[in-house]
Amino acid sequence: MKKVWIGSLVAAVAMFFWGFLFWGATTLPYQVLKPVTDLPALQQALRAALPETGVYLLPHPNQASQEEVAKLMAQGDFGRIIFMREGVQMGGGTFLWGFLHNLATAFFLALLLRAAAPSSYGAGLTLVVLAGIAGAIASNLGKPIWYFHPWGVHMVDFVYDVTLAGVAGLVLAKFVKP
Repeated sequence: MKKVWIGSLVAAVAMFFWGFLFWGATTLPYQVLKPVTDLPALQQALRAALPETGVYLLPHPNQASQEEVAKLMAQGDFGRIIFMREGVQMGGGTFLWGFLHNLATAFFLALLLRAAAPSSYGAGLTLVVLAGIAGAIASNLGKPIWYFHPWGVHMVDFVYDVTLAGVAGLVLAKFVKP
């Protein structure tokens, strides 16, 4: 179990640095995340219309009949707004929670490796990458289907999640051996 913990810790560090590279050193995510043309006007409108932090669905099925919601959706008045009224700051707390998220992910992938007892480094790496692909499909590719989100942002998230699993697998397959 010691190698599971050590491997998880080393993998979490590698995953953390991969996140910095992917989100900070590449422009890929910002090719699909669109800028707002009049940010002050939009901020003012959001603050006036949205009373608190939350995720808002428009049109909301509790505010109109099923037929009215379908009509509004068909004409293009559909979306989800994630709104943080009090604002956020990227800082030490965010990075700590992000690292702990990576550590938990790596730990459960290490447990999967341990339980499966792959016969080689390559088989262990393959197992972790396949688990990452399954998780990335489940968590990212349903949103464009069920929530009608544009595909681009979720494909970027999918690529990030799969490559993150690859980074974890490269490390974990070295530590967690049959």
